[in-house]
Amino acid sequence: MSLEEKNKEDIWIISDGRPVSLDLSNICNETSSGPVTEYRISDLARYLLNPNPITLEEKVVGCKVFYHEPSSGRLKRFFRKLFPGGKKSDRGNPSSIEEIVSSSRTGNPSFQDEGLNIHFRKINELLKPYDPVQKKLAVLDREHIDDIKALCEDIGRNRYQLNLQGSINDKINFVSNSLSSKTKVVANKAYLLNGLFEMRGFNFSTFNAQNDCRLIKFLQDEQVKYCVLNSNYQVEYWVNDSLLVNYMQLFEQCIQSDRKLQEALSLCLKGAAKPLKLFFAKQLGQDYSDKHLPMIYREVFNSFNITQNGKETVAETLNQSQTIISFNYVPLSGPDRHKLCTNISVMHDFRALDPIRSQLPQIYSEIKKKTMDSDAGKLYLLDSMRGYQNV
Repeated sequence: MSLEEKNKEDIWIISDGRPVSLDLSNICNETSSGPVTEYRISDLARYLLNPNPITLEEKVVGCKVFYHEPSSGRLKRFFRKLFPGGKKSDRGNPSSIEEIVSSSRTGNPSFQDEGLNIHFRKINELLKPYDPVQKKLAVLDREHIDDIKALCEDIGRNRYQLNLQGSINDKINFVSNSLSSKTKVVANKAYLLNGLFEMRGFNFSTFNAQNDCRLIKFLQDEQVKYCVLNSNYQVEYWVNDSLLVNYMQLFEQCIQSDRKLQEALSLCLKGAAKPLKLFFAKQLGQDYSDKHLPMIYREVFNSFNITQNGKETVAETLNQSQTIISFNYVPLSGPDRHKLCTNISVMHDFRALDPIRSQLPQIYSEIKKKTMDSDAGKLYLLDSMRGYQNV
């Protein structure tokens, strides 16, 4: 299906690559020692690959206060450097760090009536001086504080630190004014680390399947290079890690294969769900066995007379060459409203079935019909599941 034929809400990530004739010296002041390949990427892929900072809303629930280390503590560290075999019980000084966390879960009011929201915000301001956390922040001994970091909490109740700018007073005021509410912060980029992407920085409501830009791949000094071009063939940014492009190709294959993932992303496009994280991993935590097989294989086994030994052989191949794509989101309406939902897609490399090709040709042939080819490999959807967590 071409871009022109896609509906605006048809989610997609990246096209297959095609060779193109481009003069790179006029585009990015580079020269290529081999062919140039062009991919079309969607607005979502453009966001995920972008190395520039993104703006997020974070909920501040408290702070960590780091106090000056007493002189005795500095002396202990000095002597530990001279005599590294000291007692482990002497190491560290946890009393120099204080964690202050609010138990309030009210947050900012979000009624449809904005007048009612304003009314409740006024009540919250009037009650602020009576909040135990606000009282504690007001009496902090500023002269003995080294640093203050805000504590943020995601919808799964996971906490993480946020570095703050300014003086100690500025940091205390920030925490006090932001407590139990959302504030805008700047993150380095959409790709966090180790296969994890931040999805909250992308505005799904603006996604249009007919929009695209170009990702080009070329070889220079025996190294593969990628850069994203805008509609005028000007460099928008460089992609310094080829693994990110591989993730995009995996994501594309997964979307095309997994109807549950399509449904989850469609909810985000319609504003009926809030996207959170996208995560790529190499292996599922639980192994498959002849008694625990994905539906795709149970259906095939029902069509053919497969021996117990054959089932065990197949199960062994399924636990190799997996790629796991997890997408976290929160529905905003319906029975799953405000639950943390995780859609898990298990993609399997078809080459892992080579050992059963001659032994179980029917199984091999049936699975081959379900595979898709891309630069990421010859893959098929092995399994799909969805889990919920109350938050």
